[in-house]
Amino acid sequence: MVVADKVLFTKYYKLLSFFAWKMVKDQAQAEDLAQDAFVSYFQNKSRVSTDEAAIKAFLYSAVRFAVFNQNRKTLSEKKYWERSPFSEADTIDYEHQIIQAEFTFEIHVALQKLPEACQKVFSLSYLEGMTTEEIANELEVSINTIKTHKKRGLKALREMLRPEFFSLFLLFLK
Repeated sequence: MVVADKVLFTKYYKLLSFFAWKMVKDQAQAEDLAQDAFVSYFQNKSRVSTDEAAIKAFLYSAVRFAVFNQNRKTLSEKKYWERSPFSEADTIDYEHQIIQAEFTFEIHVALQKLPEACQKVFSLSYLEGMTTEEIANELEVSINTIKTHKKRGLKALREMLRPEFFSLFLLFLK
């Protein structure tokens, strides 16, 4: 494997695995699908543009079509596909799943880099929906301490996340 291929694998393997997991809900199967996408890319490398965006699109498409092919093999899925054929809406949903997978992965990585207290406050506030007062009561600290952790956490996330992901994150907070 060429050094550039190793960098590409390192950069996209976890994202592809998460993307596949969102569709199959099985970690081992998701990792297999991500690996298979890279095998397919390496086998067809001469036919794929060297542009990273094209490679990324190829990898996501390989995972997507592998999932579709697996689903078609089972009888219940075959009946589903016969009743509702692939449509343009499926493509839009697929693109949303890619964006959601990348967004969720980046947020998760960024949150792991926050100090422990900020992580706890963010988890309780933004993931569990608790109010500032409820968090202060649960953690037995002042409301101002909770507000400070939120401000520091948002500032750190703004610096760590790509601008479009930080904007999406802020939209989800409302």
